[in-house]
Amino acid sequence: MLIVASDGEEERNGEGNGESEEEQFDISLAASHSYMGNSLVAVSGRSVLEAGWVGRVPVAAHHGTVFPGETVPMLLTHPHDAAIITRAIKHNKLFGLLCPDETGSLVSGYGVLCEVFEAGVGADDEPPRTLSFKARATHRFRCLHMPKHSVPIHMYSRMRAVDVRVLPEVRLGEPLRHARLASLDTLRRSTSDGRLRCMDAAVTPWPLFVYDIFDYRRMRRIIEDYFRTMSLENLPEEAVSLSFWTASNLALSARDRLALFVVDDALLRLHMEVRLITRKSVLCCASCATVVARREDIFAMSSEGVHANYSNPGGYMHDIVTVSRASNTAPGGAPSSEFSWFPGYSWTVALCSSCTSHVGWRFDARRRTLRPQHFYGLCRNFVRPRCDGDSSPASSPTPSASPPAAEPEDESLRDS
Repeated sequence: MLIVASDGEEERNGEGNGESEEEQFDISLAASHSYMGNSLVAVSGRSVLEAGWVGRVPVAAHHGTVFPGETVPMLLTHPHDAAIITRAIKHNKLFGLLCPDETGSLVSGYGVLCEVFEAGVGADDEPPRTLSFKARATHRFRCLHMPKHSVPIHMYSRMRAVDVRVLPEVRLGEPLRHARLASLDTLRRSTSDGRLRCMDAAVTPWPLFVYDIFDYRRMRRIIEDYFRTMSLENLPEEAVSLSFWTASNLALSARDRLALFVVDDALLRLHMEVRLITRKSVLCCASCATVVARREDIFAMSSEGVHANYSNPGGYMHDIVTVSRASNTAPGGAPSSEFSWFPGYSWTVALCSSCTSHVGWRFDARRRTLRPQHFYGLCRNFVRPRCDGDSSPASSPTPSASPPAAEPEDESLRDS
């Protein structure tokens, strides 16, 4: 069988091996972050926080917006950060990641609390030199004491204690629930819901389409149909969880991601996401706006969705979206299987063929029977969404494809 890669490279697979059965990649392997080693052990205990909770937690800057529900794998190579997180693990297991503003260069004042659930053996060292752990983002927060002037994001390149307040998650119910006619309740299971909603809306000052704008079932159907094309069907049931999961798995600009993050109302967040679903269609190089991939090429290589966070050996965490093919890319070095995020695949740095900027990695199967044979992992900091047919870059400003100033430049190009 002849497979032609999107950048013109050809690979021959399966010749002379017709008796071998094809093996589909187990996407749960990527979600386990096995590249971090088998020394991680579960951390007991959990912290239960409510909206309005105020506390002092260690925080550090992140180059993107992390939504609650995402897994955060981290490799801390600085003794200062490792010591602080070790103390946090022994206390309440909480730390924070600060969101940058839409330019990526300033602190937005918002962030996400993360709770450590697995940590490496180094967590018991005194003092620890390095620390590897996995955490899960749990709550959005706002910094309590932000200076009035703009603060560069690199000021928080190292862990430091900050007072934060947990933001509320508004869970509004059915928009027409207060206008429902009790006399029609016996018919709601046997009669078309649309007709009954029209009758409910008739006793209100607004027509039905106004209430349909924020109807959870309608928005959920649209989101389900969109992700069904990517073979993702087990979506969260609850509105708040669905809104965060959707925001995490959409290819969005930094401005759109931050706009979704600061919204407290889950239905409003879902409404914004439904509009964004119909607007974004291609992914372009962040430096020169060359088209790299299309929306229909996005697919899931992790059980967490089409997007996931992965850390490289230098401790830099990348936000990756996986696509089945990419155009206008060129290899930036020799293939390697060391520290691969996807077991069974080797990786090669992928560069934009127009400006040679780093846009992600190409992953190639090491066995001829493994499917898919190859795919791409695009770093969301290095690509930008754009409306199909629009020749201008995405709406949000385009920061440099280099990592934050506090991160060594060569570390950002080291995969896995």
